[in-house]
Amino acid sequence: MNDYIEKRVKPLRRAIILRFLESCRDYISNADIVVSVINATPDGVTAYYNEVVEDLRWMEAKGYVQISGEATIVVTATPAGLRIARGDNIDPGISRDIPGV
Repeated sequence: MNDYIEKRVKPLRRAIILRFLESCRDYISNADIVVSVINATPDGVTAYYNEVVEDLRWMEAKGYVQISGEATIVVTATPAGLRIARGDNIDPGISRDIPGV
C-alpha cells in the first residue's frame, strides 16, 4: 500500500496543489484551503492537513513552492512550480494527468 501512496497518491495530490495555485490570484493560498480543494476533487483523492504540509515541504525542497507562516501555512507557487502546473516541465514526483479535473 505504501508503494501505491508514494507512486500514485502523492504525485496526484501535488499536481492538484500546483494546478490550484496556478488558478489563484498571485498564485497564493494556504494549507487549510488546499486540503479542502483536494478533498473536493471528483477523483476520490483525499488528504489530511499533515499530508498536505508534507507535500508542500517536498515541493518547497524542489523549488516549486515557497512556504511561510507557522500557525497558518501560506504557500506560493514559484515560476518553476507554475511550469510544472502548465505542463511546460515535468517531475516524476508530480502527476501529469489529473482524472476529472
